[in-house]
Amino acid sequence: MIETIIFDYGGVITETKRSHCFSAWASACYGLEISQVRRLFHGQHFDQYLRGKISQQQFFTKFRELGIDADIAFMSRQLVACNAPVPRMKMLLEQLSSEYDLCLISDSTPELTQDVRRKFQSVFRICVFSDEHGYVKDDEILYDIALTEIGTHPNKCLYIDDRKEKLEYPRSKGVHGIHFENAELLITELVSRYGIIIGVRYD
Repeated sequence: MIETIIFDYGGVITETKRSHCFSAWASACYGLEISQVRRLFHGQHFDQYLRGKISQQQFFTKFRELGIDADIAFMSRQLVACNAPVPRMKMLLEQLSSEYDLCLISDSTPELTQDVRRKFQSVFRICVFSDEHGYVKDDEILYDIALTEIGTHPNKCLYIDDRKEKLEYPRSKGVHGIHFENAELLITELVSRYGIIIGVRYD
């Protein structure tokens, strides 16, 4: 019987990945190739930011090197704005939180971590963020940290992620897993596989 449901953030609770959204915004505003901006989210520099090893100032300075003439605080706010929750997922979380223990694990940046805690403090009992622990999900130890903090036996936990490969390590620990594609399919799986009844309408 499932007691704790653990959610990934980007791609599950938010519809658009932050790097895609931010890159499209920067391209439209500053006439850059989207690929130029996206490269900054796929290298050691961003990896270090996710691990909390470099500061906001250090990360966003790289964007100025591309010719983006905007202050760092403005760019930081734009990155957070690219993580607006999908309305139907927010409703689903609120519904589930009345019956289940909800937790979160995410590769995150400091400004996003702060924003998520503010928005979802009444929904998630435990939030485990990469920037606060110095590890990303690819390190796998971040899942171990999360399971320790959550404290529920792994076989009573269900983990939901939009990337199939991210389910493999939690499953090796005994955690159940659902590959997220959209809210409707998620609800179907919650009901059919785990007997979790969702009383939310999406008219």
